[in-house]
Amino acid sequence: MTKQDFLLELQELLQCETSLHEETVLTELEEWDSLAFMVLIAFFDKNFGQRIVFDDLKNCRSPASLIALAKGAIA
Repeated sequence: MTKQDFLLELQELLQCETSLHEETVLTELEEWDSLAFMVLIAFFDKNFGQRIVFDDLKNCRSPASLIALAKGAIA
């Protein structure tokens, strides 16, 4: 998956009307909440076979940090 594909998928998963960029501050998004965390945990498991936990997401400040969690699965 490319970074652009991931950003578009993230925007859809969060149901965010704002275009997302690698440097977008996630905590400034109204959609960045515990429900988003649950959706992303399932997304990472399904698409990358990776188990991430709530604390992993809580420490993410931008989509770039989410991309880093994918450990090379997003190019």
